[in-house]
Amino acid sequence: MTVVDGARGAAALLAEVERREAELARLDEEFRTARVTARSQDRTVSVTVDVRGHVVDVDLAPASARAHPPERLGPLIVELAQRAADSLREYYARRAELARTPA
Repeated sequence: MTVVDGARGAAALLAEVERREAELARLDEEFRTARVTARSQDRTVSVTVDVRGHVVDVDLAPASARAHPPERLGPLIVELAQRAADSLREYYARRAELARTPA
């Protein structure tokens, strides 16, 4: 009986390790590809950031030049990048909190 129970225990442990490795691989892929986009209220400017908060895309609609004077456009892009980064940070903070909560 002990050998059989030990084999079952080892198999269960191995299955758990494999499950965790698969979950870590999935999370790694999610972190590498995560992106969030923030848009101006008039939707003429959008900024996309990656999981590190780095700007990976800025989209200016043709109407953005009329809607936002040059002296306002730069600060707006910075504001949108910060908003997107904050949103992504909050999302992962909530996920981390849920992961810590016992099931």
